[in-house]
Formats: sequence, structure tokens, C-alpha cells
Amino acid sequence: MNIKEKVSRAQAEGNLDKYVLDLDSKFQFKCRRCGKCCKNQYSVIFNARDIFNIAKKFGKTPLQIVEECAEVYIGESSQLPVVHMLPVGPQKRCPLLLDDGRCSVQDCKPTVCALYPLGRVAIYHDLEGKDAEITKDNISVKYVINEYNCGSAKKTNTVRSWLAQFQIAEEDEFFVLWNQVVGNLSTTMRKLERSDCSVATLNSLWDTIFVWLYVGFDIKKDFMPQFEKAAEKLLDLCRSLRALNLDDSAEETETASEEGDQAQENG
Repeated sequence: MNIKEKVSRAQAEGNLDKYVLDLDSKFQFKCRRCGKCCKNQYSVIFNARDIFNIAKKFGKTPLQIVEECAEVYIGESSQLPVVHMLPVGPQKRCPLLLDDGRCSVQDCKPTVCALYPLGRVAIYHDLEGKDAEITKDNISVKYVINEYNCGSAKKTNTVRSWLAQFQIAEEDEFFVLWNQVVGNLSTTMRKLERSDCSVATLNSLWDTIFVWLYVGFDIKKDFMPQFEKAAEKLLDLCRSLRALNLDDSAEETETASEEGDQAQENG
């Protein structure tokens, strides 16, 4: 069972506290720099900020980073484009791992990697029906411990100290906005996919979402203002599609969204 499924089930059973951590929760882990988490790893999903930061470091466009390091597919449950890191070589290594075992993007590694062994989830709550627009007020951020087979339990950490160590903001405006956007997009696209919408229309929407959500950013400009503009365009797109009164046989909005995933495929 992946983290999203575990959290969603716990939320449905009213037993969420069993699985999630807050900022002052403690956990035992010490990284041994063995590199196991960088090999045979099929669960790294990039978000827009990850791609932008890596592109900026190497002086490339976001699209070039996607083409060189990832594959893009439409998530089965989210019905959104998912950018999944594609391992390379016989050892199935991360494409950003150097020959000597060091990370080539240590200073801007994907958030899902920096958080490890923690996972971060956005939990949707207090929604007024399955067609209601998700706002920032409907999103709570919690943390979970991933299953892992490396490192040691010799060091006690808090979630707060772990975030500080890797310069991850406790109040991450991007993460909340990202999940607001993908939550609304996922609800809309799942409903559209279940309607009589043509394949050509779906493909056109997926292409537009991929550009606006992942790669339509200029590395010479600050990321967050650009993403805020893209987010508003995507939310407006959701509102326009919602106004069409599509067939409402689609499932309700998913209740939990995992770091790096689009409502989220937990790659």
C-alpha cells in the first residue's frame, strides 16, 4: 500500500493520527550516504519547482530537463500529466547521479529526495461537495515516514529539524498552491474523461496542462511569480470546464496528495 492510499484509508476510518506526523514529531534516522536511495528507485515524481531549479542550475530549459531525465505519462487516477524520473543504466541509477556516487544537484535536489525518509502529503478537507473548488483553506500539510532499507536509527530528528537541515520551508506556499491546482485539475479532468469528451480534446487539454504546469517557465526570472500566474490560468481553465456541467459520474475528489505526485500517482 502506498502512502496516499494509507493516508486516505486512515482518514476514512477516522484514524489519521496513526500515520501522520506534525512538525515536532520525532523519528529515528541517520543517512549513511550509501546511495541506495539513488538506485533502483522508481518513485521519484518531479513537480514544477524541481524541474525549474535543476534547469536553472544547468542553464537549460525545463523542457530539456524533462526530456533528458524523465518520462511523461497520464496518471491513471489523477488523469493529469505526471513527470516521472527515469532511472538509467544497468544499476537503474538516478540520471542526476555522478559516477562517483555524488548527487549533481545536491543544492537543488527534488524535494521528494531532500525529504527522504519523510514524505509530505496534502490532505483535502471540508469540501462542500465533490464539485466544489479546492482552496488553500481546504489543504492541510502533514508528514509521514516512508518505508526504507538504508541508513540507521542512531539519530533522533524532529520533522522541523529535518526540514531546516535541507532548507525546506515549514510553510511552503508553493506546495500548498501546487496541490490546490492539481487537486482541482484532477477532479475536472477525471470528470471530463468520463464524459463524452473526444480523445482529441483530451489530448489538447493534457498538452496545455503539461506546458502551463511544468515547463512554461523562464529560468532567467524568479520561479514563484511565474508559477502563481500559471496557477491562476489553470484554475480559470478548471472553472471554465466546470461551467460546462459535465456528467457528474466521476469519483469524488481524492482526500490525500503525496509529495511529488499529482493527486498523486505515487510513482
